[in-house]
Amino acid sequence: MPVTRAEDPPKDKDAKKEVEGKKDQTPKERYAALVKEHRAKQQSIVEAYQKAKGEEQQKILKEYRALGGEFADKFAKVAEDDLKGSAGTEALFWILQNAADTPAAEKAGEKVKAVVAEAPIKDLATTLKGLRMAPPAVLDAVLARAEKDEKDPQAGDLVAWVVTSGPFSPAGKKAVERLLDKYPDHPGVDRAVAMLGRSRDPEAEGRLKALLEKSPQPRVKAAAALALARGLADKVDGADTPAAADKVAAEAETYFTKAIELNKDAALKKEAETELKALQTLRVGKEAPDIKGPDLDGKDFKLSDYRGKVVLLDFWGDW
Repeated sequence: MPVTRAEDPPKDKDAKKEVEGKKDQTPKERYAALVKEHRAKQQSIVEAYQKAKGEEQQKILKEYRALGGEFADKFAKVAEDDLKGSAGTEALFWILQNAADTPAAEKAGEKVKAVVAEAPIKDLATTLKGLRMAPPAVLDAVLARAEKDEKDPQAGDLVAWVVTSGPFSPAGKKAVERLLDKYPDHPGVDRAVAMLGRSRDPEAEGRLKALLEKSPQPRVKAAAALALARGLADKVDGADTPAAADKVAAEAETYFTKAIELNKDAALKKEAETELKALQTLRVGKEAPDIKGPDLDGKDFKLSDYRGKVVLLDFWGDW
């Protein structure tokens, strides 16, 4: 009994101390603690998933997907207690990022619009970098803020973020045009041009050709040429006839060549060269390049050994 009495009080005292410690935490510390706790639980679930099999994995996967929702109200409390502080803002964005389909996210979206309108643009641009996705209302609010403060050096960062976060949304399409027109030197222009090339806008091709012809920026011209080339290359195998495919491929080759000539970025230039080679050799109607490797018995073979025969290639992997 004395031993038991000696052990119990410290536990109660420690628990009380822990609760009091949490009360004394600043919003920033509370936010950081929640992020740490969330990540630890994520890691725990991932480890359990890796050890599980079959239906048990599916149950754990559902638990993983629901984890953000379990923390949403906790982050919402931080946001509520620090409405105009950086921790409150980060908490709101965390909810949008990790608990998108919860009631808390809907409320957070409305509060974020007010934050976007009032926060210092430098702080806002920094916070947005950590957000990979956002509801349409937030995209609209960020674009509106960029338009309002277009003379601010970081307004271009806001526009570029909208391009990246919602490229095919109404706000994203407007942002592409704005970035090209107002901030042609911004690093996000390459992304904007690429998005323009992937869009289904019937006017996109004409816009890209105009950029290639009239833009004073070599990197914009190079990006436009590459976007045009990729768009045409995607159409080659869907052509109705071999002759039509060859015509589209020839036009795509022209733009790939221009992209290679104009590009100063070594990585993008290499990408264009690789895609041009693939277009010239790896498409319907072209002779398959020879390959060599061991069969299931370890014996070397070449594709050319089977010339004149029907060959089925089965590409597979094991993860």
